[in-house]
Amino acid sequence: MSEAKPSPGSPGTWAALRRFWPYALPHKRWLWIGLAMIPIVAAVSAVRPLLVKWAIDDDIAAGDAIGLRFTAMLFLIAVMAEFFASAVQVYALQRVGYVTISDLRRAIFHHVIRLPARFYDRTPIGSLLSRSTSDVEALSETLAFGVFTILTDVAVILSIVTAMFMLDARLTLISLAVAPLLAIVVRYFSGRLRALQLEIRKAQSVQSGYLAEHLAGATVVQLFGREAATAGEYERLGGRYLRATKLANWYDASLYSLIDGISALCVALLIYYAAPELLPATPAATGVTLGLLFAFIDYLQRVFVPIREFSAKLATIQRAVASLERIYSLLDEPAEARSKPGDPDPLVGFAGGVSVRDLRFRYRPDAGEVLRGISFDIAPGEIVAVVGRTGSGKTSLGRILTRTYDNYDGSVQLHTPAGDVEVRDIVPDALRSHVLMVQQDVFLFNDDVAQNVSLGEPQLAGDPARIEAALRTVQASDFVAARGGLGFVVGERGRNLSAGEVQLLAFARVAARAPTLLILDEATASVDSMTEHKVQAAIETLLRGRSVLVIAHRLSTVRRADKILVMQAGEVVEQGTHEALLARGGAYAELYRMGFKEPEPAA
Repeated sequence: MSEAKPSPGSPGTWAALRRFWPYALPHKRWLWIGLAMIPIVAAVSAVRPLLVKWAIDDDIAAGDAIGLRFTAMLFLIAVMAEFFASAVQVYALQRVGYVTISDLRRAIFHHVIRLPARFYDRTPIGSLLSRSTSDVEALSETLAFGVFTILTDVAVILSIVTAMFMLDARLTLISLAVAPLLAIVVRYFSGRLRALQLEIRKAQSVQSGYLAEHLAGATVVQLFGREAATAGEYERLGGRYLRATKLANWYDASLYSLIDGISALCVALLIYYAAPELLPATPAATGVTLGLLFAFIDYLQRVFVPIREFSAKLATIQRAVASLERIYSLLDEPAEARSKPGDPDPLVGFAGGVSVRDLRFRYRPDAGEVLRGISFDIAPGEIVAVVGRTGSGKTSLGRILTRTYDNYDGSVQLHTPAGDVEVRDIVPDALRSHVLMVQQDVFLFNDDVAQNVSLGEPQLAGDPARIEAALRTVQASDFVAARGGLGFVVGERGRNLSAGEVQLLAFARVAARAPTLLILDEATASVDSMTEHKVQAAIETLLRGRSVLVIAHRLSTVRRADKILVMQAGEVVEQGTHEALLARGGAYAELYRMGFKEPEPAA
């Protein structure tokens, strides 16, 4: 398996963590409390071996029982101080870590929910779930047990090395002779672990995306007998993750073992050079005592404990950095602009007038044009229908008018008393307070009817009477009441409702908001003929007094139109009324003959 390498221009470990720093700043009080404990822990770690040296070389050698008891009391105080400081530090830093992660989760969700549609076109939902869950969990582990405790480890190491130099510089240099080897080992393994952790995150994201997609399409998988093949592909994707994880574990275990071996080598060097100087034949001028040797061995064991644990923390940090890179790539995606409180409404007095001139659009720069030089007008209060074969570009018109996509060429202007305003220049939420679209594929949340109509909008959610009035307008109040009223839970994607009832709730969303310009994108395509006849009068009421762009397959939603646009291959090839276009005998007449007909009413 080839190892994954960090992407070019990806930030270094500390650069990535520094960028994360602003999320921790709001909780700096607990952060400073935790950081304030670091020098206490470091100082006590350096003092304890020194107290043992005093006990051996001074108290025991002189037979001073009182001095030995006093040194033992100091040792006990040092142990208690280290325990208290460590406990406060762990609590404070873990608290900072967990609340910071909670803030990051909110920031990710707030950002993702504002990303434009073109982002979702190219990004699987499973990948987004992975970044919002497993990647954030990796950060949580790092903040709670990794990056901040490494600061303590560094302080402990520095305090111990300082104490060793103060006691005996020669023995310190002998003990740390292998430090360059240690630095090379850590640097090499750090690079390998970071690359592997990035590969692990990518493999996990791909597998999560595959899982989410095929769970959503489980019915299709079962209907076509693809269970075994789907499970096999999932296992193959899991194999990529497993291989990267095994290799990362091998590097992690090897680094831990190497550091443990280097620690033992340092102690062996110390004993080899210092122990002979304790013999009676050795001149006393060397200054090496039994207490000093014991203290140095204790210091070496203490200094290598954080270094040895550093290997595990390093792996955790590398996982976090790999996750951070993926999270940053998500947060760096440009989000849709939003209106600020107090901003003026750019569409004050908008009555529904629209002018489209030479409109050209493609979904991707490398894709072909979906719309090719389209021009038409919608007058205030006019109903314009768009018909054409599948793939002719009808739906794209609605997406541009709601600024779901704004990377178009040409001009799409809304007429206001203050002048014409280009759609791409209007902040999306300001535009969508005047222009709404009902799509064929209606998405209902696993919540009650009231929430699915209001979508949590405070003015609607706090006014049940307004919601009920919207339901009556689209003749949905009867079936809602029969199921228990506004509190009835519709189920995920409306699985507890029929297709027609789902569509009626979509109409209720619009009725509750009363937009100036309404776009119906195949809005009755999923409704059976009986339901369509039932709601036709309600739809007429909904359309009255506003401009409407109807994208439809059925004649019943087209005959009401003041003007019909006929599209072929992204172009408007005919315009006119139903009768005039039939009389012309062109593309519209052909669509009519091929089945674009209104079903006969029931006798």
